[in-house]
Amino acid sequence: MLPPERRGTRERNRWSGALPWVSGLLLAPLWWLLSLFFVPLKLPVWGLAVLASVLAPMPGLMLYGRRQRRLAAEAEAARETAAQLKLELDSVRFRTARLCEDLSAADRQARLSHQLSILGQFTAGFMHEFNNPLSIVTSRLEILLDERKEDEALCADVRQMLLEAQYMGKIARTLLEALRRERGAEGFEPSAPPKAMEEAAQAWARPLEEQGVRLEIEMAQVPRVNLPEHVISEVVRGLIANALAALRGREGASVWLRLDPYRAGASKVVLRVEDNGPGVPEHLRARLFEPFLTQSPGREHLGLGLFLAARLLDMYEGRLRYETREGGGASFIVEMPPARFLRGQPYHWFVGGEPA
Repeated sequence: MLPPERRGTRERNRWSGALPWVSGLLLAPLWWLLSLFFVPLKLPVWGLAVLASVLAPMPGLMLYGRRQRRLAAEAEAARETAAQLKLELDSVRFRTARLCEDLSAADRQARLSHQLSILGQFTAGFMHEFNNPLSIVTSRLEILLDERKEDEALCADVRQMLLEAQYMGKIARTLLEALRRERGAEGFEPSAPPKAMEEAAQAWARPLEEQGVRLEIEMAQVPRVNLPEHVISEVVRGLIANALAALRGREGASVWLRLDPYRAGASKVVLRVEDNGPGVPEHLRARLFEPFLTQSPGREHLGLGLFLAARLLDMYEGRLRYETREGGGASFIVEMPPARFLRGQPYHWFVGGEPA
């Protein structure tokens, strides 16, 4: 049922359409009077009457056409206005969605900054208490190594323990710097990735054997990289630990450590840590390197391993990213900046291309 105002408009439009044709009938009484007084001219008068009746609607038709053109122009303007309003509404919706995304990202960043601030404060206090006994253990191991230097078997074990204690001290300082988002001022020598890979593989040899996981190492000729050796070792150790957690209870489990051949001077040195486990679920990949994210069902881990590895590499202009392994599993790709113009490194590594 139409509202009264629309019914009235509809009736006016109907009568305005019929008005030009009805207007011709208004001349009929005039021609009838003329026919009464001019009987001899009856036929011409009626001819003129018919002609006048035909031409009478012309002014009305002209007015009607003008009105229709005006209405068409108004309708076109209304359609353009509606289209413009629709575009503006879509723009407002898009900006609103972007603002909501930015607000959500800012909220996540604020929570992350707060968590990292608390973690940094805790780590600083922990490192202070941790370094004191670690320094005592390191010094006692050095004394023991000097006192029992005749016992080769014991000295070999003590040397390994001393190396691990020194490694713990280095990585503790580096992790603290990573959490504080600052790079240490101490200098370091460019390191060889194969050496760091072998050291990490040796450290995880026994857990790999106990879990029945096969470790395959594929080396390639690469230049030294602009990272401390203990940083590379810590990143590789963390990725091996991550792979072991994913491979727990799987038959035929394998982990691969691969160095890609290095050819061009503008590229990074690429190290891959791969496994044939279940891989990372797609819904977690966008947040894989955020802190406190873990896939462990019992949540026995803090979910900091990948975050700290990515943060350590970022401090030295490196990068850690994830890819799905061909054939199933996970592939973590470590990109490291090469150290430039070192003695003994092939010239073509820095200018690009293969040697002649």
